[in-house]
Amino acid sequence: MKKKIAIIVSVLCVGVVGSVATFKVVSKPKQKETIQTVEVATVKKQEVITTIDAKGTVSFKEKNSVYAKNSGKVNSIPVKEGDYVEKGAVLIQYDKSSLDTLERQLEEAKLSLKSAKLGLDALMIPTDESQLKQLEAQISQTQKSINDLENNIKQNEKDIEKAKKDLEGGELLYSQGAISQTEYNNYKTALTNLENQKLSLQNSLDATKKQLDANNSQYQSAKNKTQDANTKNRIESQKVAIEQANLRVEQLTKDIAKFEKQSISPISGTIVKIHVADGENVTEGKLVAEVGDLNNLVITAYIPEYDMTGVKEGESVKIKSESVDGEFEGKITKVYPLAETKTIGGSEKSVVKVEISMPSGTGLKAGYTTDLTITTKVENDAIVIPIMSYMTENGGGEYVFVVKQDGTLEKRNIKVKSFKNSIASVDGLKEGEQVVSSPTDNMTDGMQINPIDAGTKNANNQQSTTTAGE
Repeated sequence: MKKKIAIIVSVLCVGVVGSVATFKVVSKPKQKETIQTVEVATVKKQEVITTIDAKGTVSFKEKNSVYAKNSGKVNSIPVKEGDYVEKGAVLIQYDKSSLDTLERQLEEAKLSLKSAKLGLDALMIPTDESQLKQLEAQISQTQKSINDLENNIKQNEKDIEKAKKDLEGGELLYSQGAISQTEYNNYKTALTNLENQKLSLQNSLDATKKQLDANNSQYQSAKNKTQDANTKNRIESQKVAIEQANLRVEQLTKDIAKFEKQSISPISGTIVKIHVADGENVTEGKLVAEVGDLNNLVITAYIPEYDMTGVKEGESVKIKSESVDGEFEGKITKVYPLAETKTIGGSEKSVVKVEISMPSGTGLKAGYTTDLTITTKVENDAIVIPIMSYMTENGGGEYVFVVKQDGTLEKRNIKVKSFKNSIASVDGLKEGEQVVSSPTDNMTDGMQINPIDAGTKNANNQQSTTTAGE
């Protein structure tokens, strides 16, 4: 009986142990590890050409502005816009009445200077009977000149009245088509000349009256000449008058010497613009014409300062225009040394002016607008990655996640040198390495992934995770 009981206990113990073992397996099932599937891209080596786009305007490389060097009236314009002219050709012809006025004023100024000198002589030297008679003769002659001038003015006023009536009649005839424009202009010119003549006569009369006063003063001074303080003061005043008269003579002499009866072309070229009209009165310094060389055109463009890296003389430029067909090749011939502020797109920007050579036979004309593509950098064997595959640290540095052979990630710092369209040229990677195509913030250094080439994605939208052991 004891042996049997022992056997039964043993069996029971085995059963218990078996039950315990079964319980442990059920209460602790095996965990399944999940690994993220990530699209990756292969680092490549290729040529990268960096360009910037800009707008340009065709303009003259050599364009000269012609300004009036003196005031006057435009008498004729022997050229028209679009005409080709040689250097020295007459562009604007001026009426000579302004020169005549200057010459009359010079004669009057010389007369005043002479009178002032005589006045000083009369104060400085002793007076004798012959000098008094000479002064009397001068007074008489001056008075006669005044009378003649007054008679001339009266006759001139009659002539002006007649010219006005003639002009009124001419206006009527011209309105009826009985006379030509030139004949009608002759009436106006005749009246203008008479009015200018009256102004000149009046100026001469005023100057002659002043001379008469001076002569009378000299005569009285000569008759009652003394060496008192009053006379000394008059001598000093007369010296000042001589100096002023002399300055007036010098200035008028210079004005006459530089007076231009016509404006001429400073270069051989085409008349770009005429800024005055026939019969117009112009003042000194007014822009009257512009002349440019059609055989020497350039394209000017204004590049924002932030795009200027790599923009330098000699760089190639592709040129297009909506005005003509085809694409042309030019080169940057000049980069201006200073930036300037211009309004572009409704906002002020700091820009740099550049000039681009114009290839021949393009059909582009001065004033046309162009679309420019400027090459700023060429990398023959650049290391490139998709532009979406790098991220930027808070401090500004760039990095990528490189996929190692064991499927783990390596966070690697890189330097982005340039980017164009969807790729970036970088330093810090080697051709053939793989990087995460679109990294996310939850990726970390050493993270295990399941890489899949972005170009070979399953068209059936495969799952984004996989389970180890499945």
